[in-house]
Formats: sequence, C-alpha cells, structure tokens
Amino acid sequence: MMKRQTVVGKTMLAGKTACKVLYHKSSDTVEVEVGGTTLKFEADSFIVINEMLRKAAARIVMQTEIEMSV
Repeated sequence: MMKRQTVVGKTMLAGKTACKVLYHKSSDTVEVEVGGTTLKFEADSFIVINEMLRKAAARIVMQTEIEMSV
C-alpha cells in the first residue's frame, strides 16, 4: 500500500531544477525534494526549519540592500 501524500508547495528553480514539498498526513512528515535530493522531517521540525530559513532569507535581503546602497 502506498502512503498518501499531498503536494503542498511546488516551484521551478534556476537551471530548471524542480522543487516541491510533500506532506504525509498518516505519518505527519514532510519531504522537501530539490532536484534529486530529498530531505525528510517530522512536520513540527519542518515548521521550525521554515522559520529559520525565513529569518535567514530576510537577513540576506537586508545585506543585499545595504551593499547596493553603498
């Protein structure tokens, strides 16, 4: 029997690299697929990692804005 999963996010990165996020409700786990690499997380850990990545992205944007204004 195959596990039921739902694609909850999907995009195409530079170089035509597919990226998607799958949620497995039965096991409450998340898979992040980037190209041929798959990372698996418990859903609560994925949420924590998402918050960390969001904050890191904001810092990168701020750094880029500072460098561009110099």
